[in-house]
Amino acid sequence: MFIFALAQDSLSLIPASGYPKWLRDDEYRTDQTSGIAFIGTDEGGKHFLLADDIGYLHRLNIIDDTVIVLHKIILTGEVLKYIEPFPKKDFEEIVFDKPAGRVYLSVEGNAPAVESVVGIYELRFKDDNLMSDTVVSIEKISIQPGDEFLRYTDNNIGFEGLTVDQNYFYAALEGFSNGVLFADSTLIYIIGKEDHQLKKIVSTRGTGIETICGLFSDKNYSLYGVDRNNRKVFHISFSGDLNIESVQTSVIPVSIPDYIIFDYVASLESITMDDENNVYLVDDPWKTFYIPPKDILNQLDEETAGNFKTYVPVIYKFKMNNEED
Repeated sequence: MFIFALAQDSLSLIPASGYPKWLRDDEYRTDQTSGIAFIGTDEGGKHFLLADDIGYLHRLNIIDDTVIVLHKIILTGEVLKYIEPFPKKDFEEIVFDKPAGRVYLSVEGNAPAVESVVGIYELRFKDDNLMSDTVVSIEKISIQPGDEFLRYTDNNIGFEGLTVDQNYFYAALEGFSNGVLFADSTLIYIIGKEDHQLKKIVSTRGTGIETICGLFSDKNYSLYGVDRNNRKVFHISFSGDLNIESVQTSVIPVSIPDYIIFDYVASLESITMDDENNVYLVDDPWKTFYIPPKDILNQLDEETAGNFKTYVPVIYKFKMNNEED
């Protein structure tokens, strides 16, 4: 069933001090980062999982809201053997289901193995400890009916948005390809978390949401997401019968790290929220347009210009005002 709603610009994103930042530390960086999931806070700071769409996972630790520390997550031989046949290790979204203590990964399909690869996978960490730096297993979840779930997937077009609440998975198709561009809407697939049955398909037509490249659920029937093509964050509230009740949006303020007066071509593809309701977004560099023009590049310091030229991703943090709250 297709549902229609009207988006309203009633969200407000306020950039946090010191952000955006480059996703790198003194020794390590991420590459083509397309997924982020907050997993908790302790005396060492805030902890996140990151997924790159070239087949890497990382742990991100933000200390005192200023220092970024990154660690590569190791995939065991069994996991590497499982994903070795994939034409591309196209990790798009990583999700932490806090009540269940589970981690899920959305993988996009690429020719010649689109349907056999695209979908939702469960990851298991060593000793079931999310603070471990080793993933010991990966298993694909069988969503039924499979033909309906995969109907609109295609080469490099899959579920770039994925999240969970207590009852459902929400998997969002990136969009419908229309040549080089995407069409004006997309679909959200709502799936039972226990039985893995497709419960409803919701269209974003009429909401102003054209693409979905990241999702996060803060509570039941509530989705925050990124519309990459419109450079907006959106909030969708569903009713108990999974109809859209309201849609709110906010334009994402984009700037070069340490150069707030300069914009650039951002490709924001992931979203999460910490335990203080701060919102984090990550830019997956669109290499064709990521490097600013020379007149901007020449005004940047050498390190910043070098980060652009080597396609280092950027992380954003925002405080959010929501008129519905």
